[in-house]
Amino acid sequence: MRIAILGGTRFIGRAVVERLAAEGHTLLVVHRGDHEPDDLVPVEHAHVDRHDGAALAVALKPFDPEALVDISGMNAAAADAALGAVGPSVKLVAISSCDVYRAYDGLHSDRTTDALPLTEESPLRDRRFVDGPEYENLEVEERYLPRGATVLRLGAVYGEHDYQRRFEFVLRRVRAGRRRIPVGSGQFLFSRVYVGDVAAAVSLALGGDFPGAFNVVEPAIAPYRLFAEQILAAAGAEDTELVRVRDDLLPSDLSLTGAIDQHLLMDPWKARTVLGWTPVDPAETLRASVRWHLAHPPADAADDFSEDDAVLD
Repeated sequence: MRIAILGGTRFIGRAVVERLAAEGHTLLVVHRGDHEPDDLVPVEHAHVDRHDGAALAVALKPFDPEALVDISGMNAAAADAALGAVGPSVKLVAISSCDVYRAYDGLHSDRTTDALPLTEESPLRDRRFVDGPEYENLEVEERYLPRGATVLRLGAVYGEHDYQRRFEFVLRRVRAGRRRIPVGSGQFLFSRVYVGDVAAAVSLALGGDFPGAFNVVEPAIAPYRLFAEQILAAAGAEDTELVRVRDDLLPSDLSLTGAIDQHLLMDPWKARTVLGWTPVDPAETLRASVRWHLAHPPADAADDFSEDDAVLD
Protein backbone atom coordinates (compact mmCIF):
# COMPACT_ATOMS: atom_id res chain seq x y z
CA MET A 1 0.00 0.00 0.00
CA ARG A 2 0.92 3.67 -0.29
CA ILE A 3 0.85 4.82 3.32
CA ALA A 4 1.31 8.35 4.64
CA ILE A 5 2.59 8.49 8.21
CA LEU A 6 2.18 11.66 10.24
CA GLY A 7 5.07 11.77 12.68
CA GLY A 8 7.32 8.84 11.81
CA THR A 9 10.82 9.72 12.94
CA ARG A 10 10.96 9.40 16.71
CA PHE A 11 9.82 6.60 19.01
CA ILE A 12 6.53 4.96 18.01
CA GLY A 13 6.64 6.46 14.53
CA ARG A 14 10.13 5.14 13.93
CA ALA A 15 9.09 1.59 14.86
CA VAL A 16 6.02 1.82 12.63
CA VAL A 17 8.07 3.07 9.67
CA GLU A 18 10.61 0.27 10.08
CA ARG A 19 7.90 -2.37 10.30
CA LEU A 20 5.87 -1.17 7.32
CA ALA A 21 8.95 -0.59 5.16
CA ALA A 22 10.12 -4.13 5.89
CA GLU A 23 6.71 -5.40 4.80
CA GLY A 24 7.16 -3.74 1.41
CA HIS A 25 4.78 -0.79 1.70
CA THR A 26 5.54 2.52 0.00
CA LEU A 27 5.77 5.19 2.68
CA LEU A 28 5.66 8.96 2.91
CA VAL A 29 6.76 10.20 6.31
CA VAL A 30 5.33 13.64 7.06
CA HIS A 31 7.05 15.74 9.75
CA ARG A 32 8.54 19.17 10.31
CA GLY A 33 12.11 18.01 9.86
CA ASP A 34 13.12 18.67 13.46
CA HIS A 35 13.85 14.98 14.11
CA GLU A 36 15.26 13.05 11.16
CA PRO A 37 17.65 10.34 12.36
CA ASP A 38 20.51 9.40 10.07
CA ASP A 39 19.83 5.69 10.55
CA LEU A 40 16.12 5.78 9.72
CA VAL A 41 15.19 3.34 6.96
CA PRO A 42 15.24 5.02 3.52
CA VAL A 43 11.73 6.29 2.78
CA GLU A 44 10.29 9.43 1.22
CA HIS A 45 9.87 12.44 3.50
CA ALA A 46 7.69 15.53 3.32
CA HIS A 47 8.69 18.38 5.62
CA VAL A 48 5.50 20.20 6.51
CA ASP A 49 3.64 21.31 9.62
CA ARG A 50 0.91 18.72 9.95
CA HIS A 51 -1.32 21.32 11.62
CA ASP A 52 -1.38 23.33 8.38
CA GLY A 53 -4.22 21.57 6.58
CA ALA A 54 -3.67 23.28 3.23
CA ALA A 55 0.07 22.56 3.19
CA LEU A 56 -0.55 18.98 4.28
CA ALA A 57 -3.04 18.43 1.47
CA VAL A 58 -0.51 19.75 -1.06
CA ALA A 59 2.18 17.41 0.30
CA LEU A 60 -0.10 14.36 0.20
CA LYS A 61 -1.74 14.94 -3.20
CA PRO A 62 1.10 13.70 -5.47
CA PHE A 63 1.69 10.70 -3.21
CA ASP A 64 -2.01 9.75 -3.39
CA PRO A 65 -2.05 7.64 -0.20
CA GLU A 66 -4.25 4.61 0.19
CA ALA A 67 -3.86 4.78 3.97
CA LEU A 68 -2.91 7.32 6.60
CA VAL A 69 -1.40 6.51 10.00
CA ASP A 70 -1.59 9.43 12.45
CA ILE A 71 0.96 9.06 15.20
CA SER A 72 1.41 12.73 16.08
CA GLY A 73 -2.21 13.83 16.40
CA MET A 74 -2.52 15.78 19.63
CA ASN A 75 -5.87 17.54 19.50
CA ALA A 76 -8.86 18.46 17.36
CA ALA A 77 -6.92 20.89 15.18
CA ALA A 78 -4.30 18.28 14.31
CA ALA A 79 -6.92 15.65 13.54
CA ASP A 80 -9.04 18.03 11.45
CA ALA A 81 -6.02 19.02 9.38
CA ALA A 82 -5.17 15.39 8.68
CA LEU A 83 -8.69 14.31 7.84
CA GLY A 84 -9.24 17.32 5.62
CA ALA A 85 -6.16 16.40 3.58
CA VAL A 86 -7.35 12.93 2.51
CA GLY A 87 -10.42 11.59 0.77
CA PRO A 88 -13.10 9.33 2.23
CA SER A 89 -11.63 6.18 0.69
CA VAL A 90 -8.31 6.43 2.54
CA LYS A 91 -7.90 3.84 5.31
CA LEU A 92 -7.25 5.52 8.66
CA VAL A 93 -5.30 4.41 11.72
CA ALA A 94 -4.80 6.76 14.66
CA ILE A 95 -2.70 6.35 17.79
CA SER A 96 -4.43 7.19 21.06
CA SER A 97 -3.82 6.31 24.69
CA CYS A 98 -5.28 5.02 27.92
CA ASP A 99 -5.45 8.68 28.93
CA VAL A 100 -8.93 8.88 27.39
CA TYR A 101 -10.38 6.76 30.21
CA ARG A 102 -11.96 8.26 33.32
CA ALA A 103 -9.53 6.16 35.36
CA TYR A 104 -6.67 8.30 34.04
CA ASP A 105 -8.31 11.39 35.51
CA GLY A 106 -8.84 9.43 38.73
CA LEU A 107 -5.11 8.66 38.83
CA HIS A 108 -4.26 12.35 38.44
CA SER A 109 -6.78 13.52 41.01
CA ASP A 110 -6.07 10.84 43.65
CA ARG A 111 -9.47 9.19 43.31
CA THR A 112 -10.58 5.61 42.72
CA THR A 113 -13.09 5.90 39.88
CA ASP A 114 -13.29 2.66 37.92
CA ALA A 115 -13.34 -1.11 38.10
CA LEU A 116 -10.61 -3.07 36.37
CA PRO A 117 -9.57 -4.09 33.84
CA LEU A 118 -10.41 -1.16 31.59
CA THR A 119 -12.14 -2.27 28.42
CA GLU A 120 -13.00 -0.24 25.34
CA GLU A 121 -16.44 0.26 26.93
CA SER A 122 -15.11 1.71 30.19
CA PRO A 123 -16.15 5.31 30.95
CA LEU A 124 -14.18 8.08 29.28
CA ARG A 125 -13.02 11.26 30.95
CA ASP A 126 -15.35 14.22 31.45
CA ARG A 127 -12.52 16.61 32.38
CA ARG A 128 -10.36 17.58 29.42
CA PHE A 129 -6.77 18.68 28.83
CA VAL A 130 -5.50 17.04 32.00
CA ASP A 131 -1.99 16.91 30.49
CA GLY A 132 -1.85 20.48 29.25
CA PRO A 133 -3.60 22.87 26.87
CA GLU A 134 -2.44 21.24 23.62
CA TYR A 135 -2.84 17.53 24.31
CA GLU A 136 -6.24 15.85 24.19
CA ASN A 137 -6.68 12.38 22.72
CA LEU A 138 -10.43 12.53 23.31
CA GLU A 139 -10.63 15.15 20.56
CA VAL A 140 -8.50 13.00 18.25
CA GLU A 141 -10.80 10.02 18.75
CA GLU A 142 -13.92 12.13 18.28
CA ARG A 143 -12.67 13.09 14.82
CA TYR A 144 -11.31 9.76 13.67
CA LEU A 145 -13.88 7.26 14.91
CA PRO A 146 -16.82 8.70 12.90
CA ARG A 147 -14.65 8.35 9.79
CA GLY A 148 -14.35 4.60 10.37
CA ALA A 149 -10.78 4.71 11.64
CA THR A 150 -9.01 2.11 13.70
CA VAL A 151 -7.94 3.83 16.92
CA LEU A 152 -5.24 2.14 19.00
CA ARG A 153 -5.34 3.00 22.70
CA LEU A 154 -1.89 2.34 24.10
CA GLY A 155 -0.66 1.83 27.62
CA ALA A 156 2.82 2.92 28.72
CA VAL A 157 4.96 2.29 25.64
CA TYR A 158 8.54 1.16 26.22
CA GLY A 159 11.42 0.13 24.01
CA GLU A 160 14.31 1.43 21.99
CA HIS A 161 14.41 5.22 21.40
CA ASP A 162 11.89 5.90 24.19
CA TYR A 163 12.36 9.62 24.88
CA GLN A 164 10.16 9.34 28.00
CA ARG A 165 12.76 6.95 29.47
CA ARG A 166 10.27 4.79 31.35
CA PHE A 167 13.05 2.65 32.87
CA GLU A 168 15.10 5.63 34.04
CA PHE A 169 13.73 5.60 37.60
CA VAL A 170 15.79 2.43 38.08
CA LEU A 171 18.52 2.67 35.43
CA ARG A 172 19.89 6.07 36.51
CA ARG A 173 20.60 4.50 39.89
CA VAL A 174 22.10 1.38 38.33
CA ARG A 175 24.48 3.48 36.21
CA ALA A 176 25.54 5.39 39.33
CA GLY A 177 26.31 2.16 41.16
CA ARG A 178 23.63 2.66 43.78
CA ARG A 179 23.21 -0.56 45.77
CA ARG A 180 20.03 0.44 47.65
CA ILE A 181 16.94 2.06 46.11
CA PRO A 182 14.01 3.31 48.20
CA VAL A 183 10.58 2.14 47.04
CA GLY A 184 7.03 2.36 48.26
CA SER A 185 4.36 -0.32 48.41
CA GLY A 186 4.94 -1.03 44.73
CA GLN A 187 1.44 -2.26 43.89
CA PHE A 188 0.56 0.15 41.07
CA LEU A 189 -0.69 -1.63 37.94
CA PHE A 190 0.01 0.32 34.75
CA SER A 191 -0.44 -1.60 31.50
CA ARG A 192 2.57 -1.51 29.20
CA VAL A 193 3.35 -2.43 25.60
CA TYR A 194 6.55 -2.80 23.62
CA VAL A 195 6.98 -0.30 20.79
CA GLY A 196 7.56 -3.07 18.23
CA ASP A 197 4.25 -4.64 19.23
CA VAL A 198 2.53 -1.30 18.63
CA ALA A 199 3.97 -1.33 15.11
CA ALA A 200 2.60 -4.85 14.64
CA ALA A 201 -0.86 -3.65 15.69
CA VAL A 202 -0.68 -0.81 13.15
CA SER A 203 0.24 -3.32 10.45
CA LEU A 204 -2.70 -5.55 11.34
CA ALA A 205 -5.09 -2.59 11.40
CA LEU A 206 -4.00 -1.64 7.88
CA GLY A 207 -4.63 -5.15 6.64
CA GLY A 208 -8.39 -5.20 7.11
CA ASP A 209 -11.52 -3.27 7.98
CA PHE A 210 -11.46 -2.73 11.74
CA PRO A 211 -13.35 0.44 12.70
CA GLY A 212 -13.38 1.29 16.38
CA ALA A 213 -11.07 1.58 19.36
CA PHE A 214 -8.72 -1.15 20.56
CA ASN A 215 -6.67 -1.45 23.74
CA VAL A 216 -3.14 -2.48 22.74
CA VAL A 217 -1.28 -3.63 25.86
CA GLU A 218 0.40 -6.76 27.17
CA PRO A 219 -2.13 -9.18 28.67
CA ALA A 220 -0.24 -9.61 31.97
CA ILE A 221 1.44 -6.79 33.81
CA ALA A 222 3.80 -6.70 36.79
CA PRO A 223 3.03 -4.40 39.73
CA TYR A 224 5.55 -1.58 40.00
CA ARG A 225 7.88 -3.17 42.55
CA LEU A 226 8.10 -6.34 40.49
CA PHE A 227 8.57 -4.16 37.39
CA ALA A 228 11.56 -2.51 39.10
CA GLU A 229 12.94 -5.94 40.00
CA GLN A 230 12.59 -7.04 36.37
CA ILE A 231 14.51 -3.96 35.20
CA LEU A 232 17.27 -4.67 37.73
CA ALA A 233 17.51 -8.29 36.58
CA ALA A 234 17.68 -7.27 32.92
CA ALA A 235 20.45 -4.79 33.81
CA GLY A 236 22.45 -7.46 35.64
CA ALA A 237 21.92 -5.69 38.97
CA GLU A 238 19.90 -8.32 40.83
CA ASP A 239 21.93 -7.71 44.00
CA THR A 240 20.62 -4.13 44.25
CA GLU A 241 18.29 -3.91 47.23
CA LEU A 242 14.86 -2.32 46.99
CA VAL A 243 14.26 -0.79 50.41
CA ARG A 244 10.66 -0.29 51.50
CA VAL A 245 10.08 3.20 52.86
CA ARG A 246 7.07 5.34 53.71
CA ASP A 247 5.31 6.60 50.60
CA ASP A 248 5.39 10.21 51.76
CA LEU A 249 9.21 10.07 51.90
CA LEU A 250 9.74 8.77 48.37
CA PRO A 251 11.94 10.78 45.98
CA SER A 252 9.79 12.40 43.32
CA ASP A 253 10.91 10.17 40.46
CA LEU A 254 9.99 7.07 42.50
CA SER A 255 6.45 8.22 43.30
CA LEU A 256 4.84 5.55 41.11
CA THR A 257 6.30 2.90 43.41
CA GLY A 258 4.06 4.29 46.17
CA ALA A 259 0.36 3.82 46.87
CA ILE A 260 -1.83 4.83 43.92
CA ASP A 261 -5.57 5.34 44.21
CA GLN A 262 -6.50 4.29 40.65
CA HIS A 263 -4.74 1.61 38.65
CA LEU A 264 -4.52 1.69 34.84
CA LEU A 265 -4.92 -1.99 34.02
CA MET A 266 -6.28 -2.41 30.49
CA ASP A 267 -7.81 -5.44 28.79
CA PRO A 268 -6.40 -6.25 25.30
CA TRP A 269 -8.98 -8.99 24.56
CA LYS A 270 -10.59 -7.09 21.67
CA ALA A 271 -7.28 -6.41 19.91
CA ARG A 272 -6.24 -10.03 20.32
CA THR A 273 -9.50 -11.50 19.04
CA VAL A 274 -10.56 -8.97 16.38
CA LEU A 275 -7.21 -7.71 15.06
CA GLY A 276 -5.44 -10.99 15.72
CA TRP A 277 -2.75 -9.08 17.62
CA THR A 278 -0.49 -10.72 20.15
CA PRO A 279 2.72 -9.35 21.67
CA VAL A 280 6.02 -11.14 21.35
CA ASP A 281 7.63 -12.43 24.55
CA PRO A 282 7.40 -9.47 27.00
CA ALA A 283 10.30 -10.81 29.06
CA GLU A 284 12.59 -10.67 26.03
CA THR A 285 11.39 -7.26 24.82
CA LEU A 286 11.97 -5.83 28.31
CA ARG A 287 15.50 -7.27 28.42
CA ALA A 288 16.30 -5.93 24.95
CA SER A 289 14.89 -2.51 25.86
CA VAL A 290 16.90 -2.30 29.07
CA ARG A 291 20.08 -3.22 27.19
CA TRP A 292 19.41 -0.46 24.66
CA HIS A 293 18.81 2.16 27.34
CA LEU A 294 21.95 1.18 29.23
CA ALA A 295 23.92 1.60 26.00
CA HIS A 296 22.25 4.95 25.24
CA PRO A 297 22.03 6.92 28.50
CA PRO A 298 20.32 10.32 28.35
CA ALA A 299 22.70 13.24 28.08
CA ASP A 300 20.86 15.06 30.87
CA ALA A 301 20.61 12.14 33.30
CA ALA A 302 20.13 13.38 36.86
CA ASP A 303 23.00 12.49 39.20
CA ASP A 304 21.66 13.95 42.45
CA PHE A 305 20.71 11.19 44.90
CA SER A 306 20.40 13.33 48.02
CA GLU A 307 16.69 12.46 48.33
CA ASP A 308 17.57 8.75 48.25
CA ASP A 309 20.26 9.21 50.88
CA ALA A 310 17.97 11.19 53.16
CA VAL A 311 15.21 8.60 53.24
CA LEU A 312 17.58 5.62 53.38
CA ASP A 313 19.45 7.15 56.32
